[in-house]
Amino acid sequence: MAPLTGPTRKPPAGEDPLGEAIRHETLGEMAATLGRLNTELVTALARLEGARDRLLAAGEDGDDAAGLVERWQHRHRIACEALWNVIIQRELCGLRRHDAFLDSERVPRSVRILMGPASLARPAPDPRHSAPRPVSSQDPSKS
Repeated sequence: MAPLTGPTRKPPAGEDPLGEAIRHETLGEMAATLGRLNTELVTALARLEGARDRLLAAGEDGDDAAGLVERWQHRHRIACEALWNVIIQRELCGLRRHDAFLDSERVPRSVRILMGPASLARPAPDPRHSAPRPVSSQDPSKS
């Protein structure tokens, strides 16, 4: 086999159509994944709030209060994992500031603190004694 002759050069990023196509496809997949994970987070937060409302409506002496607390704690763990997944994907997409996002989605403080593996290591707070979800600063009805 004869050695290569002449200079070989790697085309600059803007001149590599295959590389650009792959980068474009990758960015599209990252954005789609972030959208899907955001939807999962919103669903998990709504279910968590619903479980809390049912628990508070039942009262502390309700027949199924223990079951409702357990259900809320399960929903809390799911919300913590969903938030963890969204934060990781936001970081992968280059989004580094999360406070405005967390406020706009009204993520409870306990979910923010215990997101990810921490949600399995520590028990969730008692929902009957924790503050309700914060009101979004973006909420037009509160202005």
